[in-house]
This record gives sequence, C-alpha cells and structure tokens, in this order.
Amino acid sequence: MGKQYSGYRTFKSRTKDLKLPAKLAVVLFLIVLIRIGSSYPLPFVNGDYMRGLLGMQGLAFLNAMTGGSMQQMSLFALSISPYITASIIMQLMTVVFPSIEEMQKDGKTGQDRFKNITRILAAALSVFQSAAMAIGLGAKGLLLTYTPATVLIATLVWSIGGVILIGISSYIDWMEIGSGISIILCANILSTFPSDLFAIRDVYLTNRLPAVIGVNAVLITMVFLAVIAACAALYMTQKEIPVVNSRKLAGSVNKSTFPIPLNTCSVMPVIFASSIISMPLIVIQFLGKGNDGILIHLVKGFSSNEWFKLESPQYSVGALLYFLLTTFFTYFYLEIGFNPMEIADNLKKSGATIPGIRPGKPTEEYIRKWSVRVALTGNTITTALILAMHAVCNNSGMGTLSITGTSIIILVGVVVEEKKLFASLLAVSKLRYKKKGSLIHA
Repeated sequence: MGKQYSGYRTFKSRTKDLKLPAKLAVVLFLIVLIRIGSSYPLPFVNGDYMRGLLGMQGLAFLNAMTGGSMQQMSLFALSISPYITASIIMQLMTVVFPSIEEMQKDGKTGQDRFKNITRILAAALSVFQSAAMAIGLGAKGLLLTYTPATVLIATLVWSIGGVILIGISSYIDWMEIGSGISIILCANILSTFPSDLFAIRDVYLTNRLPAVIGVNAVLITMVFLAVIAACAALYMTQKEIPVVNSRKLAGSVNKSTFPIPLNTCSVMPVIFASSIISMPLIVIQFLGKGNDGILIHLVKGFSSNEWFKLESPQYSVGALLYFLLTTFFTYFYLEIGFNPMEIADNLKKSGATIPGIRPGKPTEEYIRKWSVRVALTGNTITTALILAMHAVCNNSGMGTLSITGTSIIILVGVVVEEKKLFASLLAVSKLRYKKKGSLIHA
C-alpha cells in the first residue's frame, strides 16, 4: 500500500513538472474523455423527456453548463453542477460561520482546506442529486422502465460520473494550468455552440433569398464579434488609482498605479445568479405542478425564455430578480474576496500613499469606495449585456442560446483569465530557460 501511495505521489509530481505544451495536451485529452462520457445516454433513459424539460422550461443555461450531458442523461449527466452548488453553499457559510471565513482567508493552506471541503460537499451533492433525479423525475417519465434496479443503477452511474469530474477538475488544479472547474465549464459551453448555430441558420438563413442570406450572415457575424469584443473589453478594463512611493534615500519619487478591474468579481456573480434563478424551475418540475394555476406564471417569470417578450411583458420581472441577484453576489464577493484593509496596510508598510489621502483608515475607506463603484458598474454593464441578448433572442423566436447571454460572458471571462495565466507561465519558463543557459555558459 505504501509503495502504491508513493508511486501515486511520484506520478503527481512528474505531472506537475511537465512543460506547458505537455500539460495542455493532458488537459485536451481529459476534455475529450469528458465529452465522450457526456455524449452517450443510459439505455433506459427517455431522452425526449429531458430535452423537453430543459428546452421548454427556461433551463437552457443548465444545459449549457453541463455541455448537453444533462440533456443526454449520460455518465456525466450532472457535470459540474454539484460543484457549483457546493461553492454557493460554502460561500454563504462564510457569512454564518466566521471560522470558515478565516479558513478561506488563511493563505494557501486555508484555501486548500476550503477547496477540499467544497469538493467533499460536491461529491455528497452528486449522490443526492442523482438519487433525486432517478427517483423524482424517473417516476415522471425520465426512466423508460421505472424499477428499483434502474433507479439504483442510474443513481450509481450519475453519482460516479459526478465524482469523476470533481477528481478531474482537482487534477487540473494540481497541474497549475488554471481552474479545473472553469476549464470544464468552458469546454461544456463550447460544445453547445454547433446546435446554436443550426438554430440561427434555421431562423435567419433557411428558405431565404440569396441576397437576404448574405446580408443576414454578415449582420450575424458582426453582432457576434461585437458581443465578444464587448465582453473582452469588460474583463480587461480597470480603474487605475494613482500611488506615490517616496524614496527618501534616493531623493526621488516613484509614481505607479493600483488597478481595480471593472469585472472585479469575475464570472462568479453571473454563474451563481443563473444557478439560483434556475432552482425554482427544477423544484416545480420535481413537484410535477408546472402546469397548474399560478405556478404556470411563476415558471414563466423565472424562465429567461419569457423575458422581454412584447406579447407578455409581465414576465420580465424575472429579469429584475436576476439583476438583483447578480448585484447581491457582487457585494458578497467584494466582502469576502477583496480586502481594502489588507491593501491599505500593504501600501503603508511599503511607504506608498494615494495622493491626497492619508495612510491607514482613510486609504482603506477610499479603496473600498472605489472598489464598490467599479464592481457595481461592471456588474450593471454585464447584466445589461446579458439581458439585451435575451431580449433579441426571445423576440426573434430563437429562445435562449448558449452562444449568447450568460454563457458567452462566462466563456470570454474564462478565456481572458487563462490568457493571463498562460502569459505568466510562459514568462516564468523563459526566465528559467535564460538562467539555465547562463549556468551552462558559466
């Protein structure tokens, strides 16, 4: 047993020491395995039931987040949804239990413990969600043969698939090539793009005159590129706060800036808000009351497919709830992930000051004020962009597409973060190569 554990540790160490191209090849191989496991449904699952559920009840985001695997009800049917749910729970628990908040802020050791607890909770949620789907939805038509055996098999298969994906994401984290969950989420969203392109083709290009097809194709391409450019600008724009560092010994003053990104909280408020607004729809489906009385209007209010439709504007109240949720999570993430007191202390220790602002508490309050302003501005722009795309899609008859809305914001955000990480990794590799070359020549 000891030799096996030692061999596993050696394998992990060797993987971590791989060069960047080799790590990218490993990640690509893992993504291919995930996509294969997401494409083949269980033989006793009714695919039409799940496609109707996800397509008609405003759960397209959930389908995009799982890369279509939930629609297929394959081995990886749950995909990373248990981990996202576990992350929401753990983040909310930091408010209730100060010890968990301290753990999260306790450097790398505390953050590793926090992530491990999140993974354990995600594994438990995988089992719970699998059993709930097999028992609850299985009785309503998800399982072609609803017997104790099929319920047990479906629960085991989906639970194991969820745990495997948690393990794969942890392995990608270990290789220090980015967030495993973000990379898997990005791959899942990309996998839904072909079906979205076909939907766009059917609405704007099929059975049209050649001239109309050409104009529509150009306009669609321009809009798509404009959306991507807007998302990229959103993630790359930042507020520069001037900082002055006095060098008394050298008799000079060093001027620099302290950046606050416009999208300070990254994609987390969007992911959490979209997940939470989907939960009532899932609960209503489990209860089997989605077609009864007032619940019909409740389902439509929570369904992004119904927002901003000219014939039923009352259901757009769900969009307002979505905006409030993204705003809440923006405040929430600023509170737990952005520490103005620590930044002010670091500036004071290094002898740096913000012009016109006294060190200490005034600097802390100044940084907090600007961080809130910038983050809320970024959230407002992000949410407005998402809702505008929902309005266009819903009124054109296409419904919610993964190629627009929340998914494209998440995708661009992950790509921008990975680009920054790759740039730093390449810089470190070049530095090591130069040092190695200088040692050889010496």
